[in-house]
Amino acid sequence: MDGIISHADADGIISASLLIKLKPRSSLYFSSSTFLHKTICKLLDVDLENLYILDISANKKSLILSSIFKKVVWIDHHQWEDLEIPNNVEVFVEEAESTAKVVAKVLRIEDPLVEIANEIDTNNIKNDSAKFFRDLVSAIKWKYGKIQPLKFRQIAKILAFKGLDELEKDVENSKLIEEHLNWLQSIVPEILEKVKEFDVNGKKVIIIEVTKSMPVYFVHETLKKNNFNFDILCVFYRRIDMKRKIPITKIEIRSNDEKALKIAKIFNGGGHKFASGATINRYLGIGEFLEKIKQIL
Repeated sequence: MDGIISHADADGIISASLLIKLKPRSSLYFSSSTFLHKTICKLLDVDLENLYILDISANKKSLILSSIFKKVVWIDHHQWEDLEIPNNVEVFVEEAESTAKVVAKVLRIEDPLVEIANEIDTNNIKNDSAKFFRDLVSAIKWKYGKIQPLKFRQIAKILAFKGLDELEKDVENSKLIEEHLNWLQSIVPEILEKVKEFDVNGKKVIIIEVTKSMPVYFVHETLKKNNFNFDILCVFYRRIDMKRKIPITKIEIRSNDEKALKIAKIFNGGGHKFASGATINRYLGIGEFLEKIKQIL
């Protein structure tokens, strides 16, 4: 049996569905760069022949852990550090609009889902199907919490064997999306109220602090619609890790130039040049954040 670990977002789900078409008996799991090492450890007792990791960048720890399996194929489009690749790990990393595009190239297949992943991951929605799928994934994250991996697994299999049309004609999906969009509209005043603007070495930085998850694409759209001009957008998600009893600061960063990734790397994060993020296992104050990013702005 093969195992697939993919990122829990639209691109990751589509990437997994492309692979599942060719390997229908594969077990699918979802993770992120922050928690990938834990996900890999959970699979050590599973009898896997091959492991595929999609749309998640590696670090030294996760790369070494993955090499425990007989064969590993890693496909991604994020920027990687310079890492020593174990002999049994095959890596395909390309700068592309989406990981789905790289997966399709590696597997030598063509699929209209690739363009949908491209549009969503570059935040350049052009058609109704891409908007539908982006909104569906966002709605599931909002509604289902801890059971969202189960929902995403079901969606990946539907995409693989029945297609996006099957999801689009499902009345329950339409109801969920409508409910989610209504909630998004209800938080617009909160987003606008929490805007804090700063000038850092001539760059206009907007920071928004929240304690509940908000889709960054929606925050970005809301600010643009309300005529906010900025070079860099940072959304701080603050929560308490109840198991470890420590504060967690998660930062999502968007930029008009290539600064987002450089900022994320200061805090051991990663992602794309224009859209990146980092998770810090402590309370990170705005003052400290602004002081540290001065070095790259």
